[in-house]
Amino acid sequence: MIRAEALFAKKSERSSLDAPLEHLKACHRRIEERLDTMERAAEFLETHREQALEAFESAFRFMDTSGELHTEDEELSIFPRLKPLLEAGERTYLAGLEHDHAEAHQLYTRLKQVYAQPDQTVQVKDLVSRLTALYRAHIASEDDALQSYAAQHLPQDVLQTIAGEMKARRNR
Repeated sequence: MIRAEALFAKKSERSSLDAPLEHLKACHRRIEERLDTMERAAEFLETHREQALEAFESAFRFMDTSGELHTEDEELSIFPRLKPLLEAGERTYLAGLEHDHAEAHQLYTRLKQVYAQPDQTVQVKDLVSRLTALYRAHIASEDDALQSYAAQHLPQDVLQTIAGEMKARRNR
């Protein structure tokens, strides 16, 4: 018998909202942990269904709260401030990140609709595979290029304003 805990993500280190770029990177690690959980859970849907469903639900709770806040942090605080400071190709890059967010949201929404249906295991595995591939490439890109653009173009006072907005989002 597999223990449900074996399917869950490990708890990662906390980060401070006072350092918004570092916080976003740390949140990426937590998202990757939930992706790992979903991959493992998908593999155990047929053999250890109850534990797999519990693991999915745990990952979904994170994605529906912290994951959603992370996307809002980027789309409402980082991207709008960064966009006017970038060259055309870099702005196209930002548009690609926004497209990734929309595509990930569609895949995630579909996954949540079908994950618990016994006859949908193959589709669940496919959705998890597509979602994790998209997210991992997206996160790697943000950890590299977006972090670099933000560090280069956003002055400390703007980063502190962003930190304030991120804190306010979490206190609503």
